[in-house]
Amino acid sequence: MHAAAHEPGTRVLQHETRPAEAGVAEHLGVPVGSEIVYLRRQRLTDGVAVAVLENYLPPEFGDITTEQLQTRGLYQILRARGVAIRIANQRIGARRAHGDESELLGVDKGGPVLTMERVAFDASGRAVEFGHHCYRPDMYSFETTLVAK
Repeated sequence: MHAAAHEPGTRVLQHETRPAEAGVAEHLGVPVGSEIVYLRRQRLTDGVAVAVLENYLPPEFGDITTEQLQTRGLYQILRARGVAIRIANQRIGARRAHGDESELLGVDKGGPVLTMERVAFDASGRAVEFGHHCYRPDMYSFETTLVAK
């Protein structure tokens, strides 16, 4: 965002350690019920909300602080800790906003949002992050590059 002359911002809504539910445990490759880190953040561009991000991390990242999350992106924090994300499986879609998403994103109640679900893996193939996010469709787009194998 800085490169595009926009000022990114983050509001941490939740930051806690909790037991991994079955789906999260499967994505992270940890036992069900093991302690994982849960993050829920509102991302802003130039003070305008553009995304609500929910991320789940393995327990070794339990020392990431709320202050770090408010000033730096999650992947920037992970890279600073020596985590090299090498591959991610990602699914992009759309749905209606639910819960407090309409309010957090400034969209009509039940209005459309873009969605993305991702599992990111480090160089050893270990899952280091699972996330599901929703985005304001009028202020966000996804760009991909496809490469033949």
